[in-house]
Amino acid sequence: MVWSAIWNEGKAVPIGYPFAAKADDGRSRDALTFWLELPVPAPGRRPVRLWRGQGDVARALSIYLMPDGALRLVHGETDLCTPAGFLSARHVLVLRHVTCARGRGDVLDVANAITGMRHRMRSALPTPARLSDLLPSDDGYLRIATVAAIATHAVAASDMPGLASGARVLTDKGPVAVDYLKAGDRVIGRDGTPRTLRWIEARDRLCLGHAAPILMRAPYYGLAQDVCLTPETRILRRGAEVEYLAGTDTVLVRASDLVSGQAARFDRSQPLRWFHHLMLDDPDCLQLGRCQIETATLAEVLASKDSGTQLLGIAECDRHPSLPLLDRPATRSLLGTAASGHGAVI
Repeated sequence: MVWSAIWNEGKAVPIGYPFAAKADDGRSRDALTFWLELPVPAPGRRPVRLWRGQGDVARALSIYLMPDGALRLVHGETDLCTPAGFLSARHVLVLRHVTCARGRGDVLDVANAITGMRHRMRSALPTPARLSDLLPSDDGYLRIATVAAIATHAVAASDMPGLASGARVLTDKGPVAVDYLKAGDRVIGRDGTPRTLRWIEARDRLCLGHAAPILMRAPYYGLAQDVCLTPETRILRRGAEVEYLAGTDTVLVRASDLVSGQAARFDRSQPLRWFHHLMLDDPDCLQLGRCQIETATLAEVLASKDSGTQLLGIAECDRHPSLPLLDRPATRSLLGTAASGHGAVI
């Protein structure tokens, strides 16, 4: 798994081992991933081109903002378009385009980071792509992009709970770095009971722009060491202030909603990191020191695959978090209560 190029705010980001790829050699690739994040300009009367790859029109990747606010991607014979009104001026586009030589993992995954709207389509590129199809034909495209990146492998969706390498999880044999856990190991759940780890997968993640992870600082939230989490990771909170705000004394909050001051912040210090995603038989909380972090649901794991797996027939307990999940306004209110000195919810 290697990355060929990463640009942040128009500047090339150095990529060290084991992430760096060789320069374009002109050959077709088994898989490629193109990542793009940019603030959306105002739609015009004609399509606005946001990106164009190198080479001839018949093969190069082109991305357009259409007059009706739709996003259009043209790559060889592939021509995909989101619904109208998907993007507006000053919104932020986050795009992941995966090509697969076998045609099984092709996907266009686009999101509006401001509205939360997301659209995923199978791209079905009929011929293997080349690196030059994605590399920018002009540096002007890099100047309008917040983040642009190209990987010479299929980058999986990573919008689910995850722990960065080095995080130490409590098991029946004591704290163990998440890097060394494997399916079948016994981890300690929320109530102190050992639970069997059914699935774990490490995925490389681009950690710039809106994809930046959250650095949780020790000793806040009961952590014994600093830990880096995906923004979607859910953290257990309890106490009188929680009950006052939520009507129950134990809830979950998203890591991204906790960003405030020294306790939690976005971490863009490394362009790439490995994150580990874990699943038990039923969602439960892992223990990192005194901090409890929920595992992924089965629905989240299946949705993160690009195989088009259907979620029909999945039990309700495998679709939702194990505890009530606070929305962002409620979480911010909870932080305000803690900061005022009326509780110790952090």
